[in-house]
Amino acid sequence: MNLFRSALLAIVAFVLSVTMPVVAQQKPAATLAELRQTANLIPGRKPLRINVVKFAESLRTKNFSVKGAPAEPSVQARTAFQVVYSDGTVMIDSGMDQQVHKFFGRGVDEPYDAAAAQQVEKAVRSARFIVMTHEHGDHVAGVIRTPYVNEIAAKTVLTKTQVATLLTNPQMPEIKLTPEMAARYIVMDYERVYPFAPGMALMKAAGHTPGSQMIYVVLESGAEYLFIGDSAWHMDGVRLMKVKDANWIKEDEDALMGQLVWLNGLMKTDPKLHIIASHDDEQRKQLVASGILGGTFE
Repeated sequence: MNLFRSALLAIVAFVLSVTMPVVAQQKPAATLAELRQTANLIPGRKPLRINVVKFAESLRTKNFSVKGAPAEPSVQARTAFQVVYSDGTVMIDSGMDQQVHKFFGRGVDEPYDAAAAQQVEKAVRSARFIVMTHEHGDHVAGVIRTPYVNEIAAKTVLTKTQVATLLTNPQMPEIKLTPEMAARYIVMDYERVYPFAPGMALMKAAGHTPGSQMIYVVLESGAEYLFIGDSAWHMDGVRLMKVKDANWIKEDEDALMGQLVWLNGLMKTDPKLHIIASHDDEQRKQLVASGILGGTFE
C-alpha cells in the first residue's frame, strides 16, 4: 500500500481510543514505546531519510530560549523538515513568507533567505501530505499565505485544536482563518497518539501552544527521530530542563516542564533517539554535518 493511500486511510478511518487520565495532564501524552508501536500500525515501507532547510533566522540572546542562560548571542533558525519515502514525501511544517517573518523581528531586519524559502515552498507543493508541529506563523504560514493555497490545503493535515486557534486566537492577523478557509484543510483530532503514515506517529504536546504536537519518525534503517517543535527553542532547554524566559509568549510552563523532564530522560535512556528542536541552529548544523539530516530538499 503506497504512502498516500496508507496515510489517507489512517486520517479518515483510524482514531486511537485510549484516553489520558485527568491526573496525568501535565505528563507527556505517551511513552516512547507507545510511539514506536503506533508508528508501526500503518503498513508500508518506512521513510528512507529526512532533510532540513533553514529559510530565516532570528537573532536573540540565549537567555530568552533557556531561563537562566547567559545573555550571549544565539541564532534561532526558522526551519522545515522533509520526510522522504520511496514514493513521495511528507513535510513537517511549511515555512513562511517574508511579511510574516518581519513580525518576529519586531522592527529589526533579520535574515531571510528567499531562495531557501522558495525551496521550502516547492517541497510543500510536491509533498503528499503536510503536518504541523504547531500553529504559529513560522510553522504554518506556508500553507495559509500562498497563491497555491487550494492545492496545498487539500493535503495539509491540521488538528482540530490547531484550527480552533487559527480561527479565534491566531498569533498574528496574517494567519487568521475563517470557517470557509478552514474547510479547505484536512482537519482531524485524536486523544493521545495517532498513526500518521508508515513509520510516523503524532503525540499531543500542548504547552507552547494549545495545538502543539510532537512527531515521531522511524526510518527503514531503524534510525529514530522525535520532532519536538517549540517545546524547547534550544536543546539546552532539554538538557538543563529549563523553560523559556520570553515575555512575548504565553505558555503552559507546567506542561512544558513535564515534557522537558521526559525528553531529558529519553536522552539518557535512549541516546540514539534524535530529539530535534525546530529552532536550535547549532543542533541543525551538527545533524547536517554528521549526515543524520540532509541539508537540502529533494
